[in-house]
Amino acid sequence: MIFRFDLVLRFLPFLIQGVKITFLISLASISAGIVLGLIIAIARLSRLRAVSVAAGIYVDIVRAIPLLVILVWVFYVLPILTGFSLPPLLSSIVALSLYASGYIAEIYRAGIRSVEQWQWHAALALGMSPAQMMRRVILPQAVVRMLPPFGSMFVTLFKDSAIVSTIGVADLMRQGLSLSIALIRPTEVLTVVALLYLILTYPQTLWVNYLHRRFLSH
Repeated sequence: MIFRFDLVLRFLPFLIQGVKITFLISLASISAGIVLGLIIAIARLSRLRAVSVAAGIYVDIVRAIPLLVILVWVFYVLPILTGFSLPPLLSSIVALSLYASGYIAEIYRAGIRSVEQWQWHAALALGMSPAQMMRRVILPQAVVRMLPPFGSMFVTLFKDSAIVSTIGVADLMRQGLSLSIALIRPTEVLTVVALLYLILTYPQTLWVNYLHRRFLSH
């Protein structure tokens, strides 16, 4: 068999368009997941048992359901239930955000609980309200400890975003599949796609390793 990687490289700009969509989905999803995850984490730490239990159930459900099932449910089932359909790109962001929020909520919760109890008591003794204590004392310290897990979550989400190709989103994986069919060169095209993912994710893993050494080594 004669491999024609040169033929694939001619269409590299076509694949790069998919890379842009992959980054867009990943950044939008992690951003939304961080916001939603914080809300859920605070709910889990609430003294109101009903709120805490509801947030815990949400986290357990999201973490127990495969990402593909969440994606398919948002894209196909949600429109049936609500009568309002989302385009594939937005459906992908919503599904990945929901998926990420369950894990990010636990990152927040662990980070918040890692702050020593005496600092909680000291903040309350100074007359701070719970909201002021969280904003001024607890979160600034917890966020530093959460940076490495956040980095790991982004790398995971970036790789898992390839699954959005199943609903027609023109990400890197979808562009690669389309090109492999057009050129009838699946071996070469999908190898190049795999190398592109490697090139994009390897620096991210190095960055996460640095964060672990920098903030969690002590």
